Amino acid sequence: MDGPRASSLRELRPDDPTRIGRYRIEAKVGEGGMGAVYLGRDDAGRPVAVKVVRAELAGDRTFLARFHDEAANAQRVASFCTAQVLEHGEDLGLAYIVTEYIDGPSLLEHVSEQGALSPGMLHGVAVGVAAALVAIHSAGLVHRDLKPSNVLLSISGPRVIDFGIARALDVASSHTRTGQVVGTPGWIAPEQITTQQVTPAVDVFAWGCLVAYAASGRNPFGQGSFQLLAARAVHADPEIGDLPPSLSGIVQGALRKDPGARPSARDLLLALVGGAGEAAVTTELGESWTSPPAGGNPNATSRDAPSSGPAPAPPMPAPPVPQQPVPQQPVPQWQVPRQPVPQQQAPQRPVPAPPVPEPPTRPVHELHTEPPTEREYAVPPPVLPPAPGRGGRPSRRTTLIASAAAGVLVAGLVAGAVYYLAQPSGEAGNTGRKPAAFPAGPLLVRVDTKPGWPKSCHADIGLFTPAGNAVRTLAPGPECDVLPEWSPDRRLIAFTRTGGGSSAAWVMNADGSGAQKVTDIAGGRVTWSPDGRRLAYMGLRGSTRQIFAIALQDRKVTQLTTDDSAKDDPMWSSTGRLVFWSKRDGAEQIYSLAPDDPGGRWTKLTSDGVRSVDPEWSPDGSKIAFTRGTSDDSAIWTMNADGSAPEALTSGGEHDMDPAWSRDGRWICYARGATSDPVLHAIRADGTDDRELTPAGRRLGHPSW
Repeated sequence: MDGPRASSLRELRPDDPTRIGRYRIEAKVGEGGMGAVYLGRDDAGRPVAVKVVRAELAGDRTFLARFHDEAANAQRVASFCTAQVLEHGEDLGLAYIVTEYIDGPSLLEHVSEQGALSPGMLHGVAVGVAAALVAIHSAGLVHRDLKPSNVLLSISGPRVIDFGIARALDVASSHTRTGQVVGTPGWIAPEQITTQQVTPAVDVFAWGCLVAYAASGRNPFGQGSFQLLAARAVHADPEIGDLPPSLSGIVQGALRKDPGARPSARDLLLALVGGAGEAAVTTELGESWTSPPAGGNPNATSRDAPSSGPAPAPPMPAPPVPQQPVPQQPVPQWQVPRQPVPQQQAPQRPVPAPPVPEPPTRPVHELHTEPPTEREYAVPPPVLPPAPGRGGRPSRRTTLIASAAAGVLVAGLVAGAVYYLAQPSGEAGNTGRKPAAFPAGPLLVRVDTKPGWPKSCHADIGLFTPAGNAVRTLAPGPECDVLPEWSPDRRLIAFTRTGGGSSAAWVMNADGSGAQKVTDIAGGRVTWSPDGRRLAYMGLRGSTRQIFAIALQDRKVTQLTTDDSAKDDPMWSSTGRLVFWSKRDGAEQIYSLAPDDPGGRWTKLTSDGVRSVDPEWSPDGSKIAFTRGTSDDSAIWTMNADGSAPEALTSGGEHDMDPAWSRDGRWICYARGATSDPVLHAIRADGTDDRELTPAGRRLGHPSW
């Protein structure tokens, strides 16, 4: 298939909308399990893909809440090798999400009509989809439904679509029915079938299936009913065919049954580019990618049309990494330089018989339905000029997504249909799980350059990698820099700088360059809003410390609390709530509030009268870790977001403080010992395997994973 053709677009019927939000609807692209996809245009004439949710789902408030949460999270995903999410909302009683409009066939369509990919295209798909998963996982999301129809082959490279959507559908199904899996048979990981535990490792498994399919035209677990494909995914070895040596071992590792044994998306990416680093991805795609032939698009705007001759491939962006700040901006900004992508022609493989189309994503009781027709397109984003330099240099660091926890294969109920998955020899009745692997990524820390904290501060912000006991200072200087916090996209670091009797919130690039003051504060830590556009901090109003929020672009300040109680340690969750401690009812207790609630109502989360401070949200916003007890006999505790199920994580007896969750939510780092001489520890979120991290001769505090 040569890109969008007139036959791929359908005329609007009387029951189709002609306008959604600010977008004019021109044609129907397709329809699938979640709803319909339309070609739309904004006021400037730019084509977009508008996905409108089915009416029965739009009336489900639980689904809608999750849908909008996930869509907002998806907007944070870097657009490298993905279809950028532009907007989401509700109009005419319909929920919708708007993405870029990609010009090109899906991987499913291309393989179905033209056969297995050429070696160049195959490697380009493997690299591009792995890069997309790094971007998705770095934003704290899991795709959950990666498959050939969700990979579009644009002229600039493969693009992954529909990330962050399956989770909303999963929630809608799980609260109305029990024992269901949302996904597509043939691409679901074993742990989705047996335990329904979803981590980034399920996307890595789907990546392995997808690459094997692209190389042979066949799913590595064959064809058949959901039950048959599920049993094969759980028990059978995949048939990956005659993969090139450069891909065979990587794909086999991605298809391991144990999710904890699979590589991360970043591991995949580095293996595919020979371990040369993230910057090599652009070169690798440029050397390997041969795009599908460009087809005519009757709906293209004049700026999409080539002037003469074959259309050259637009420049490809480098993977999302911190860049230099733009001068005269309130906070560091980046423009990602792009490199030209040369095209090359590779011999096509023999065309096999077209494979059976994959079933649509549905709860499994609905899987035996029509083949998928849903598709989205988007034009590549415009090329932006590099930002003028200001003395810093871009960081080559990309977020490492920790490997997911393992699941043990068990018999199960799926979609209300009971069927038995025969246990492998020696595994019957084994329902345990492998412990979570220790995260390999670095922590942000306070690095004390001289003793004396907290009476006198001599500290810098640094990166600490426990695996190698390596500590790297990011921005050395005479100032006292403490309490670092990653921005949601990991491109910026906020921290508190003190000196001369005053404190201020500062922001710098992830490599330590471009540090800029944001606002004066009354001490304590600062915290990022989920969209990375605001900081919450402690400020003075009269003689009382209150919680404020400041917008980074226009410096607009909003006061979030007004009472006269002592309070501190604000922390913003990925779901949009703030947690903090206050003495409003006596001893320090933990409360939460919605920053945009005009009533400013608080929810009390602890109520036993025992000092509770240092609250820290888990990455998914479902739990809170905190310090409980007197300063000389405190322990790290956890509780649910609503304050239920409080549980001690460490044994106490010493001064445990400053908990920080790992990116996968499986470990918690904390400081133990005297405030002036802390030692960093890490412990699994289930309370096992407490280990000391601080290298000999170093003094580190204020961890942020």
